[in-house]
Amino acid sequence: MKHRLLFLLILILFPLCSATATMVRGDRESCVVASWLPCVLQHDSVAMPVTDTLLRVWKGERVGVRAMVRGHRDGVPLRLELHPLGRQARSWLHTAHFVQSVLTDSFNTCGEHPLTLPAFAAPDILDDAPFQVLNSGETRQLWFTIEVPRNTISGVQHWEARLVNAHTYQILQRLHLTLRIGPRQLPPPGEQGLHVDYWQQPYAVSRYHQVPPWSEAHFRLLRPYLNLLARAGQSVVTTILFYEPWGRQSNDKFLPMVQTTLLADGTWHYDYSVFDRYVELCDSCGIRGQINCYSMVPWDMTFRYRDERLGRDVELKTTTSSDQYTWLWTPFLRALARHLRERGWLHRTCIAMDERPLAAMLDAWRICHEADPELHMALAGNYHSQLVPLLQDYSIAYGQHFAPEELRQRRSAGCTSTVYTCCSESRPNTFTNSPPVEAQYLPLYAVANGFDGLLHWSWMNWTDHPLHDSRFFLFAPGDTYLIYPGPRSSLRWEGIIAGLQLAQKVLQLRTQLPPNSSRLAALSEALAPFRSEDPGTPAQLSARLNYLSKVVNEEDVPSPSIGE
Repeated sequence: MKHRLLFLLILILFPLCSATATMVRGDRESCVVASWLPCVLQHDSVAMPVTDTLLRVWKGERVGVRAMVRGHRDGVPLRLELHPLGRQARSWLHTAHFVQSVLTDSFNTCGEHPLTLPAFAAPDILDDAPFQVLNSGETRQLWFTIEVPRNTISGVQHWEARLVNAHTYQILQRLHLTLRIGPRQLPPPGEQGLHVDYWQQPYAVSRYHQVPPWSEAHFRLLRPYLNLLARAGQSVVTTILFYEPWGRQSNDKFLPMVQTTLLADGTWHYDYSVFDRYVELCDSCGIRGQINCYSMVPWDMTFRYRDERLGRDVELKTTTSSDQYTWLWTPFLRALARHLRERGWLHRTCIAMDERPLAAMLDAWRICHEADPELHMALAGNYHSQLVPLLQDYSIAYGQHFAPEELRQRRSAGCTSTVYTCCSESRPNTFTNSPPVEAQYLPLYAVANGFDGLLHWSWMNWTDHPLHDSRFFLFAPGDTYLIYPGPRSSLRWEGIIAGLQLAQKVLQLRTQLPPNSSRLAALSEALAPFRSEDPGTPAQLSARLNYLSKVVNEEDVPSPSIGE
């Protein structure tokens, strides 16, 4: 077998955990040559391979490891395995995946997506196929995850990744991984310190899986997706009040979760059945924080409701300053507040908007406040000083900032202040053409700049063929979704999780390390570069992430040079 098959395997630490490695020289007779690299894959070969590595991790951490394999013979059926070598870790959750590619291109901003740009394949999808056939000259990236339990003991755990011939079951290569588990512990994802908001799109799931929206099959299908979102620490439930708040931006149209009917006698009736079941489902999956309800100010200012007298749906196109707008929204909001009080959800709920102008926001806030002063409001959009004291949840565009005193006042009032990313930022971002390491930058940028967390407008707004082509007629490719049908995670989503975990470690150490200590000073120094809106080159960002990772794992390391 040694003479019939040659693999080149490159292992990359991702997320950034402190690592040391044993290096060995490659042998032309060996089946596999392996090596750990920094978090950014910059080369497809290494001169000094590494087959054993040590990662320093915290309890409660999701450890991700990436690899690459190259075949030198056609038709090799390859299966991946990951095995704990000690009894204690046998019950730990762990996975092994081939990384599949998806089509992308170089477009990296908002607006109409050009149709003339050359497409190329970008590795991103963590596939769930049991094996893949590898041909000569082909490469595949690989991904392994290990969930370190929060209640495990500190110490060393040994693991072995195996590349196996799926037909003969012969082990072609063993790769050794040692986890050194420190005494510190991450809290459960839902109890971590960052406010995380990635908007859900349940109707993409029903369309892709070809089930009726809000059927029992739809609810069953949604659960594993929401579990995956909750694992990252998602704080917010995305709900829809009226049909399609975002107009043509949505590939799958958002249907209302509240059925609104104008009765023949001129009064209103509201059915909250779908709204309630969806919130309950998210709660059961671990998303138990804020409930954001979209939207009082949709992009095309059109509201669809059922007219009992006419026996059909009608659309009201209006403005926030009109009498019709008040006529529609005042009874709606009063009824919604009553229902939320009955369910015990009023304190959790915000009437939410996306990128709406100041005048419209002030009109909506006035009507909402008059309908029920206890109803809260949220916005993802531009900074306006007039809105700072009004909004419970205010997520401002990347590159904009609250004044320090505004942040202090909002925090003392129990308000949430986060940073908002979408297609506007060419870098850093999580497009399918973005350097994967940039996903880790975003949570750290939020913490370094004093925000309470981060928001991205889309998590699962799939294209027509999301496993094949990430390009949409609007926006940069991949801007509309971070996970794939299955659910299948992605390198981008695992990068977000890695960044969130590293940011959580920073938050914890800020409160746990002694004031004025050298460790706290080193932590501040390591975090300082993440205040910049420019993440630097992938190599520079990799060096900064590695340095910060070593600091939070409390290793003695030199500061990176200015050029790094």
